[in-house]
Amino acid sequence: MGWQISLSELFGNQEEFSRNRRNLLLSNYCNGVAGSLIGGNLFTGFLLLMNAGDSYVGLITMIAMFGNMLQVFSPLLLERFNKRKKVLIIGRGVVHFLNIVLISIIPLFASADALKLSMTLVTVLILNIINAMMAPGYQVWHIKSIPDDMRSRYFSFYHLTNSIIVYTVILIGSLLVDDFKKGGNELTGLLILRGFALMLAVLDLSFLTRIREYPVPRTNIQVRDVILSPFKEKKYLLTVIIACMWSFAANIPGSFYTVYLLRELNLTYTFLNVVNMLSVPVMIIFMPVWRKRVDRTSWFRALYFCISLYIAHYIGLAMVTDKTLWLYPLFMLYAFAISPGINMIFANLPYVNIPGENQTNMLGFYAAMYNFAGLLGISLGRQFITMTNGVKVHFAGITLGNKQLVLILTAAFMLLSVLIIFYLARKAAASQKETA
Repeated sequence: MGWQISLSELFGNQEEFSRNRRNLLLSNYCNGVAGSLIGGNLFTGFLLLMNAGDSYVGLITMIAMFGNMLQVFSPLLLERFNKRKKVLIIGRGVVHFLNIVLISIIPLFASADALKLSMTLVTVLILNIINAMMAPGYQVWHIKSIPDDMRSRYFSFYHLTNSIIVYTVILIGSLLVDDFKKGGNELTGLLILRGFALMLAVLDLSFLTRIREYPVPRTNIQVRDVILSPFKEKKYLLTVIIACMWSFAANIPGSFYTVYLLRELNLTYTFLNVVNMLSVPVMIIFMPVWRKRVDRTSWFRALYFCISLYIAHYIGLAMVTDKTLWLYPLFMLYAFAISPGINMIFANLPYVNIPGENQTNMLGFYAAMYNFAGLLGISLGRQFITMTNGVKVHFAGITLGNKQLVLILTAAFMLLSVLIIFYLARKAAASQKETA
C-alpha cells in the first residue's frame, strides 16, 4: 500500500509537476533503452568487428570522457538563455543522429579498418562535446519537477523500472545478434538494433517537448567565473571530490574486461545479458533496502558503505576463467545487490549541497571534474594493460592475464577511495552541524 501511495504522489495526479515527471520518466526510458542498444557490450562488439585492439578500446573511452569534461564550459552557452528548451532538444537530436545514424553507417561506407576506427573516434568525440554543452541544462530543467523530499523515491523507482525494461530489451536484442552471428552476419544484427534505437530516440525527443520548462534567471558569466566560482563553494566541493574518488577507481577497468569476455572467453551476448537480466529480481529486493538506508543515514554515508561492499566483486570477477566461469554470475549477482544503492545515490549526488544560484555552472563543474577523474582512471587502466601485455600470474591454480589483473588494481584503488570518502563524509557532516 505504501508503494502505491508513493506512485500516486510521484506520477498519479494531474498536477503540473506530476505530468512533467511522467514525461521525464518516459523520455528517460526511451533514451536509456536506445543507449543500451548501441552501447555497452554491443558497442564493444561493434568495435571488435572493425578489428579494434585493446589500446583503441581504452582510447575511445578516454575520448568520450575528455569530451564530457567540457561540461564546465556549458554555462557560457546556456546562461545566455532564460528559456533553453528548444536548444536542449535540438542538441539531444544532434547527439542521437551522430551516435545512432552516423556511427552505424561508418562500417558500410569506409573501406579500411583504420579509417573506420578513426572516423568512429572523431564522431564519438564530437557527439560527447555536444552532449557536454547540453547536459547541465537538462539537469537544471528536469530537477525542478522533482522536489527534494521525493527524490530518493523517484530515483529508486526509475532505476528499478528502467533496469527491468533495459535488460528485457537487451536480452531480446542479444538473442537476435547471436543468431545473426552464427550465420556470420553479426554486423547486420547490430545494425538492426541500432534501427530500433533510432525509433526510441524519436520518442525521446517527443516526450521532452511535453516537459514544461521553468525560466532560469540569466547571468552574465565569464570564463573566469566558470572555472573559479565553484571553488568558493566549499561544501559543494566536498560533494565533487567524493564523486571524483569513485569515478577514478570505477573507470580503471574501462571496457577491457568486456573484451576479455567476448574475445578471450568467447562468451555470447546472450549469456552476458542473461546474467545482467538477473539484476532485475535482485534489484526489486534490494532497492527498497538502499532507499531506506539513505533516508535513515545520509547520501554520503550510504555511498561509502555501498562502495566498501562493492570492492569484493572486482576481486571475484578477476578469478573468472574458462574453468571457473560459474564465478561470473555469482559475483555479478553480488554486485547487483549493491549497485542499486550506488546508482540511486549518484542520480542525486550532483544536487547534494549545491548552491541555490548559478546551478548550471555548478553542475557543469561537477560533470567536468567527474569525467576528468574518470579520464585519469581509464588512462591508468590503459597504461596498465599496455605495460602488462602478455603477463601471466598464477594464483591458487588460476592463471590471471592483464585484463583480470586490472580488476585487482581497481579493487586496491577503490579501497583507497572508500577511506577518503569516509573521511570527507565525516568532514561534510561536521560542517553541516556547524552551519546549523
